[in-house]
Amino acid sequence: MKKLILFTIAIILACSISASAQEKGVQQKNNQSDLYNDFFASYGVGSIFYFVNQYSDYSYTTTGSFLLGYSRSINKVISVGFQVSYGKVEKTSIAGNSGSVNKYGDNYWQGMAGVKFRYLNKPMFCMYSGVAIGVTMDYWSETSVSYTKTGQKLLPAAQLTLLGFRVGRALGFFGEFGIGTNSIINAGISYKFGE
Repeated sequence: MKKLILFTIAIILACSISASAQEKGVQQKNNQSDLYNDFFASYGVGSIFYFVNQYSDYSYTTTGSFLLGYSRSINKVISVGFQVSYGKVEKTSIAGNSGSVNKYGDNYWQGMAGVKFRYLNKPMFCMYSGVAIGVTMDYWSETSVSYTKTGQKLLPAAQLTLLGFRVGRALGFFGEFGIGTNSIINAGISYKFGE
C-alpha cells in the first residue's frame, strides 16, 4: 500500500513539474478580443467639411484627416473612447477680369467621444460599427491681394462608422467606412494591451 501511495505522489509531482515547464516554455499569444485598451492612429479622406458649400468657380484642396484616439472595452461587444483629429480644406478663386486670387483656408481641429459595437470578435479579426460626437474648432483665414482676415468658430462634429474591421492581435491594422466630419474612408494602425 505504501508503494502505491508513493507511486501516486510521484506521478502527481511529475505531472505538475511537466505542466509548469510547458507553461514557462510556450508563450501563449493574446487574442485581440481579450485586450481591452486600444490606442490608434489613422488617416482618412472625404470629410463632410470638404463637400459642404462647394461652388463651381473655386478650386478645392484638402490634406485629409489625421486622427489619434483611445478606446477601452467595457465587455466583448462595447467599447468607449475619445479621438482627436486635424484636417485642412483650402479653396481658391480667381476674381473676374482683374485676375486677383482669393484664398480661403479652414483648419479643423476636432475632439469627439464615441462608442463602438463589435458584432464579430475573433482572435485575430473583428468587425464593428460605431458613432462619435463632439466639437470642431475651425481656425479660418481669408487672403487676397489687399487684405488678410483670420478668425475662429465652433462647429459640431460627428462621425458614423457603418463598417469597420481590425486585423491583428496586439498590433493590428484597421479600416473604416462611414460618413462624418472626419472621413468617408479611414485606415490606420492600432495597438491593444491590458487584459
